[in-house]
Amino acid sequence: MISQTGIIRSFNTQDKTGLITCDLGGDIRFDAANVSGACQPVSGSLVEFIMDDSANKLQAVKIRFI
Repeated sequence: MISQTGIIRSFNTQDKTGLITCDLGGDIRFDAANVSGACQPVSGSLVEFIMDDSANKLQAVKIRFI
């Protein structure tokens, strides 16, 4: 798995999910449970993450703020 970077496009505080716009293009979904640290995701934050498709759906995991 290769690390990628992107910007948090949106985050829904009620269902704890959001979208990251990848620097290489396209959007990827994420769950707040996959964010490292105690910070809540905020639109516009720069992040590094790994794309995971092991659960038959593409999502961002091991997300950390940079």
